[in-house]
Amino acid sequence: MGTMISLSLNGIDIDYGKNRYWTNHHWLFPPNSITNAVYRYADEVTEVKPAFQVALDEARFRLCHLGYSLHETKTKFERSVARWNRTAELNLTFNEFRDTLTGLDFASLTPAGMEAYGYDFRDLVIERLAGWDADGALLEDFIKEHLDFTLLLRCLAECSDNRQMILRWHHQDLVDSGWATVEDLTEVDREVSIINHTMLIGRLQDYSGAYFVEDFDRWLEAKGVARNTPYSKLEKSGAAKAVTMTLPGAVRNMIHHPENPHNALSDDDLRDSIECLLRVVRHLPTGLPGIT
Repeated sequence: MGTMISLSLNGIDIDYGKNRYWTNHHWLFPPNSITNAVYRYADEVTEVKPAFQVALDEARFRLCHLGYSLHETKTKFERSVARWNRTAELNLTFNEFRDTLTGLDFASLTPAGMEAYGYDFRDLVIERLAGWDADGALLEDFIKEHLDFTLLLRCLAECSDNRQMILRWHHQDLVDSGWATVEDLTEVDREVSIINHTMLIGRLQDYSGAYFVEDFDRWLEAKGVARNTPYSKLEKSGAAKAVTMTLPGAVRNMIHHPENPHNALSDDDLRDSIECLLRVVRHLPTGLPGIT
């Protein structure tokens, strides 16, 4: 059967993988999210092992600011359906999909009740979407093989009753069995992270009204971000000038100026800068416009 890794909400597995085939959900969890959790096995065997854990509301905050605002989720869903319909005929709108997910009484779901669906949450979703499974729709394949799982999770987070439920990523069995290391599980997706960092910087610049790099760095400093990151600025003469910036400012420059050979953007700096920007967002007196 293989070694499983699963994402659960309120004790119900909603996504899973095994061995080398799994989706990385680490980015949904803020730093220091590992805690002890109960792992359940066959014959009612349980063990306590480390797992990533957070309230769905916190994961929703991260989703909203890391590429899955409601508007972005709708756009991604509609693009996914459009691609699917190059060879299928699925007439499912985003609102219909979202309303089906938010209409689930998730609190009433139990592991025993999921047996009827082969313990596969996607099969429950497919059953609830049966009204759209017309000839040629290929709904099951769309949900199981094509649709970005994060869109499903984001819609579950739209139900306010779900937001205090606990989201857990049960990863330890995969590590213990040697299929993956903690470094594998927490590895930064550089392409996605660079996009998310760029979007966060842009939205915060719009919010602050500080459109010049130096002005924005001062604004971040006023928000409590330390200005202690060394950065080598490339002068017009070609010489490098040492300056000190906030980490997000330095990372922004490294992303925007790949022609500058005097700096190297590490995965750790990219990850830490995103977390820094998220902390700034969380403490703003009002939320970023358009992010829900």
